[in-house]
Amino acid sequence: MMLRALLLAAMLLAPAGALAAAPDCEDNSPGLHISLGVHIGEPYTADEQEIFDKMYLRQHGIIAREAKRTAKGCIEAWVPNGKGGFTTEYYDPKTFEQKRFEDSPFRLHFDQ
Repeated sequence: MMLRALLLAAMLLAPAGALAAAPDCEDNSPGLHISLGVHIGEPYTADEQEIFDKMYLRQHGIIAREAKRTAKGCIEAWVPNGKGGFTTEYYDPKTFEQKRFEDSPFRLHFDQ
């Protein structure tokens, strides 16, 4: 019974741990932040945003198989690792600087 309770707690807390482990691309620095822009039409869908993010990554020399936005504002990209698999990498969408967290247990590698 105690083992079931521990497993249930681990399953419920695992997504929170993964979220905390992801890099943070939001600008939380103090001060005044001003940004201007014009947007006509509906907000982008997740599929449209992925197409644009893959385009922007390619313009910066990063060829990604998939790209999606994380809860903390980064672009999560699956990039070929040269061994027939893919590595999950995170990029700041404003600077396209790679955000690293090499020691994270949540960093995924997919080798074939």
